[in-house]
Amino acid sequence: MIKVKKGMVLTALIFMLVLLVSGCGSTAVNEGTGTSDASEVSETSETSQTEKTHLNIGVMSDVGAVPFVLAGQEGYFEDENLEVEITVFKSATDRDAAFQTGNLDGIMADMMTIVFYEDAGLGAKVTSETAGNYRMVSQPGLEKEALLASDSISVGLSTNTVIDFVTEQAAAALGFEERLDKVAIPQMPTRLEMLRKGELSAATLPEPLASAALIDGGTVVTDTQEMGLYPGIFIFSGDSLENNGDAVRAFYRAYNRGVDYVNATDIDTYFQTLVDVIGFPPTLEGQFDMPTLVHAEPADEVTFNAVMTFMTDKALTTSAYKLSDVSTDAFLPEE
Repeated sequence: MIKVKKGMVLTALIFMLVLLVSGCGSTAVNEGTGTSDASEVSETSETSQTEKTHLNIGVMSDVGAVPFVLAGQEGYFEDENLEVEITVFKSATDRDAAFQTGNLDGIMADMMTIVFYEDAGLGAKVTSETAGNYRMVSQPGLEKEALLASDSISVGLSTNTVIDFVTEQAAAALGFEERLDKVAIPQMPTRLEMLRKGELSAATLPEPLASAALIDGGTVVTDTQEMGLYPGIFIFSGDSLENNGDAVRAFYRAYNRGVDYVNATDIDTYFQTLVDVIGFPPTLEGQFDMPTLVHAEPADEVTFNAVMTFMTDKALTTSAYKLSDVSTDAFLPEE
């Protein structure tokens, strides 16, 4: 079965210990419970058929969480003889603390996170890429051409995070590095509201918040997919990979079925789940286009190398990791 619960309440001490590996966001978390339908039991399941294996998973409140949550709702984890408990986080700080204290087996994250984890000696590994798109969106009514012609381009972001990385990549790709005015706004709802009011030229946001900005009248300046960047990843603890590898493989088989369900199903069928469980804005109903997803695949090396350059330039790490140092694709199903 799948259980979805609220993010954990953390002490101030833990908060400070993980501050450097966090991206900022609201700590409020939506709550919901998936249903199961075990009508199609995988014939290739390697987990025990008599005793369910339990996994605690942390996902972020964005589009990358959709196939995980729907895999649970449709009973695909249970078909693999797994009991998966999913915690939906709006704060990367809370997610990181839960993972570092051993309360989570695996998490949705970004490539900066695994570098911080490796520097801290946690022994975790990237096991796959995850879905998602970070988009730079202009203020309402400001077209891309007019924005790019501006003498100064103010962009709302969170400093030293994947959002910052994407913003710098966008400025370099579009030729406005010298005119980029970074405005640090850690709270994404505040960033979106300032964009709506015209207090920013643009803001860099994950989906689905980027779509909310588009509905308000903004224009896509660029996004990670257009730039060929894929910083979203999934991380499992070293202990889980060493001692529970069959469950991780089964987890990904169920995830891939979740991807297939998303691609084959009209979003209206499950949109309320996205609102209730993941925290999608209800105003996106009938206006959000769910992207076509792909089965779990290894993390992107080009993106990782770009992230390492960014982190080195910002003095966020002194390490020089290769993707192979921090990842494994040994647990992904063969296609």
